[in-house]
Amino acid sequence: MSKLLLPLTLIFFTGNFLAQSEQESLEILLDKLNKLEQEISNLSNNLDQNTYELQRIEDANQLRYMDLDKRIHQLETLILLSSEEDNQDQIELSDLDENPLSGLISNDGSEEEFLLWSNSLKLIENSRYSEAAENLRLLILSFPQGEYSVEAYFYLGDIYFQQQMYQDSIETFNSLLNNFPENKRTPESFFKLGLNFLQLEDKTSARSNFNNVIQNYPESSAAILSEEELVKLNN
Repeated sequence: MSKLLLPLTLIFFTGNFLAQSEQESLEILLDKLNKLEQEISNLSNNLDQNTYELQRIEDANQLRYMDLDKRIHQLETLILLSSEEDNQDQIELSDLDENPLSGLISNDGSEEEFLLWSNSLKLIENSRYSEAAENLRLLILSFPQGEYSVEAYFYLGDIYFQQQMYQDSIETFNSLLNNFPENKRTPESFFKLGLNFLQLEDKTSARSNFNNVIQNYPESSAAILSEEELVKLNN
């Protein structure tokens, strides 16, 4: 009888030991799983924070770009208004001319173009965008190859974009690029086209325009902004 009890006792204790070991192994695994879940949660939080910070940086850069563009507009307005006052002073001093208005508009219409352009800038500065758009359209129609035609196209396209008239904006920037293939506004025009296509959810065309800026005008500020837009598109 004692010989029978000994093996049974060994089996019992061995079974308990194995059960206890298995329980401890499960607890260790659960502990590891909990730690892994916590690490994943921390990584996810860090990723969310990094994404938020990146978005803040991109938004800040966009605001800086818009603020710089606005400052340029204001400076151009001041320069044009100063030039306009000088021209007016010259007109008032030209009493020897038979016609007191003879100096107002030159034979080639450059003074009339200047007045349309300076008035457009005044309207933009005062947020009267619809009236500014009318002025700019008149300038483009009257002086299609004029001194201010490139700027007129660019500001008109920008006004359409701000008013969410994306197709009109695209047509205007395309007209600018077709009529003046290489000008100081070319990189920005391609960038603006990309933004318009983004608003229309045409990501393929948006990427194409952003890549065009980066490849052909890598030193421009528009290239930096295009890279940022591509990063957002690829995330």
